[in-house]
Amino acid sequence: MHIVCFGDSITHACNFSERDRWPTILQCTLDEWRPNTYKVYNRGIGGETSTEGLDRFETDVLPLLPAVVLVEFGFNDSYVRPWSKRPRVGLDEFKANLREIHRVVRTRKGRCVFIVNHTTGTVGTRAGNGKTHNTNIAGHNAAIAQVAKALKAPLIDLPSLMKQRRVSVKRFVCEDNLHLSVEGNHIYADLVFESLKPLLK
Repeated sequence: MHIVCFGDSITHACNFSERDRWPTILQCTLDEWRPNTYKVYNRGIGGETSTEGLDRFETDVLPLLPAVVLVEFGFNDSYVRPWSKRPRVGLDEFKANLREIHRVVRTRKGRCVFIVNHTTGTVGTRAGNGKTHNTNIAGHNAAIAQVAKALKAPLIDLPSLMKQRRVSVKRFVCEDNLHLSVEGNHIYADLVFESLKPLLK
């Protein structure tokens, strides 16, 4: 079975060696659980929004379907440039993009699993709309949960899981308070694995 990790820099994790990226760690964990059963593909690209993800869906994801597709977008979508008042991708378009990804995956007999982005530390200064990064991402995270509920699609709610496990945000993210640390990648993979297990039985 194919498992496609589809997202932005959080998924790509290009600042780390291959063995410390959460999709690679997930592959190792799955191999220990059920050897020779799953193949994990890292289809994350840093800096991308869900709109840009859709632009490359045909080449990066479609050939791998049917698959379980882990959809992780939102940080870049919610980003408001210092000179702007609007996010790179507004909530309506963001929701539409998630719904379209889900529709195509389901049409090709796959399963779409949405990921609510992890809790971060205090990120940078206020954005162009006068709000903090944390406030801006909150709306897009809520949108992910709303779309998943409406579509009755599986949801991995990382903030809730981190709270349940008392995961230290300071150790989970690196110095920019947003991207995953090495330890964060390992925890992320574990949270995803534990959430996926019931879906893979």
